[in-house]
Amino acid sequence: MATNPPIDLSGDLTVFEYPTYVRYSECGHRGLMTLPALVDAFQDCSTFQSEALGVGMAWLRHEQRAWVLTHWHIVIDRYPSLCESITVGTRAARFRGFTAKRNFYLRDESGTMIARADSSWAFIDLETGRPTRPGPEHVEPYGVHDPLEMPEEPRRVKLPDGLEPCDPVPVRRGLIDTNEHVNNCRYIQITLEALPCEVAPRRVRVDYHRAAVLGDTVHPRVARDGGVIAASLEDAAGSPFAVVELTL
Repeated sequence: MATNPPIDLSGDLTVFEYPTYVRYSECGHRGLMTLPALVDAFQDCSTFQSEALGVGMAWLRHEQRAWVLTHWHIVIDRYPSLCESITVGTRAARFRGFTAKRNFYLRDESGTMIARADSSWAFIDLETGRPTRPGPEHVEPYGVHDPLEMPEEPRRVKLPDGLEPCDPVPVRRGLIDTNEHVNNCRYIQITLEALPCEVAPRRVRVDYHRAAVLGDTVHPRVARDGGVIAASLEDAAGSPFAVVELTL
């Protein structure tokens, strides 16, 4: 099989895409890309774009600033299969105050979009830990594009009654990313692993409340109502790190 084609950095980087193949390490036992692998591909795409535009992690860290993910809304028409050729893309949809909207998508070899996402971000002052308004140098390189069409959704994930506690998950080094906290995708993975059976959600919504760090313990509480699974991932006192909704 051919190696992954190189990322083209010669065009309009405000609509950023990279071609790839579905790797064996990204597949579950059915030979399909897993949900965490799909979310990781979106996260990688946003990082690749920021680095290509010169406003990546090292530059932001020097500025003592960071973009922090606050919400995911992901719609999946199908999960691509092992060795399938796919294209992952992202583009900014809005900047307002200290917040931003960014879209993601995944296309198959024919150009058909098979997954798409809307995400919300907050711009944070790392010295104070509080939101702050980004300057033109932080937002203008991204440009702004029309948002992708997404199903309507309420702003917050609503938790049902009857959440049942699941086995606690200690935060060990394998869950930690370069920001020294649990990677955003790992909350989705924790939710999936807390379920009694395997699922392949077609819609995913996540609200991020605060970051778990090394040494914390995540206590999942989960409920299922028909085709909708809701989970609150909490600390020992019941304060949520993240709230996840999976629609089957």
